[in-house]
Amino acid sequence: MTNSNLSIIIVTFNSEKYIHKCIRSIKESELEDLKTNIVIIDNSSNDKTVDIVKKYIKLNSNISLIKNINNVGFARAVNQGIKENFQSEYFLLLNPDTILEKKSIFNLIKCAKVNQSGICGGETIDTYGNISGSCFRFPNLMVGIFDFTNFRKLTKNDYWHKYFYYLDAKPIKKDCFSVDVVTGGYMLIKKNTIEKIGLLDESFFMYLEDVDYCLRAKNVGIKIYHSMESKILHVGGASSNNKDKVRHSSWLRSRKLYFIKHFGLLENAIIQPIFLIDDFFIMTKLKLGI
Repeated sequence: MTNSNLSIIIVTFNSEKYIHKCIRSIKESELEDLKTNIVIIDNSSNDKTVDIVKKYIKLNSNISLIKNINNVGFARAVNQGIKENFQSEYFLLLNPDTILEKKSIFNLIKCAKVNQSGICGGETIDTYGNISGSCFRFPNLMVGIFDFTNFRKLTKNDYWHKYFYYLDAKPIKKDCFSVDVVTGGYMLIKKNTIEKIGLLDESFFMYLEDVDYCLRAKNVGIKIYHSMESKILHVGGASSNNKDKVRHSSWLRSRKLYFIKHFGLLENAIIQPIFLIDDFFIMTKLKLGI
């Protein structure tokens, strides 16, 4: 692999509608003297994603492809990309259905360096101009019950959802600020962070692996920052061809796993039965097509 300062890790699955724009936005980024390579890990797409990527590889020596026979999930695929490029100083996890602004990467790394943070993320903007899930607080028991399940509908002011997404906080005027979690769809990780806490937990097939990773980092004193000057557009739907059942099953499993891993017996005695009830409700709705 090419020796670089930054390896951009993109996990694809049936991303033919978006991967072209994502790669092009990286190529058009203002990186100054930053040496960058792009690593695409494809989780067994059955559309034209791989063909599009191969065309880029022919024209760009700093793009490489890892093609998995099966869909191994997000965390494992990311780990494959990191292992293949472990000489890099930074790793940027980037969703394929995103478009970078010209100085997004530069501003993100600047924020990380100035604040000596081991993990850093930026603003994720949807097609309507709204910030969409860029950073979070660590979930507590009440978030698990009243945001991670359909019991959320019982809270009139949606307090715990607002709490989880920092929507209850006053607007922050400075560019870079400390947070609990930044989204794995746009997460900069410094190499020494990985050396301290290891790779992503592959027990999480999809969802909450970013929350788990940031908690592990915070537990050993690693700083996590968010930059408002580093923005990406999230056009959405990179996995839209995937079956709803797979995505829902992954979420239902991940929320159980997260609480088993990070909470005690009492909390789990309360929340795991609630998750099981909610599992039944969600999967029944899917079967009935509601």
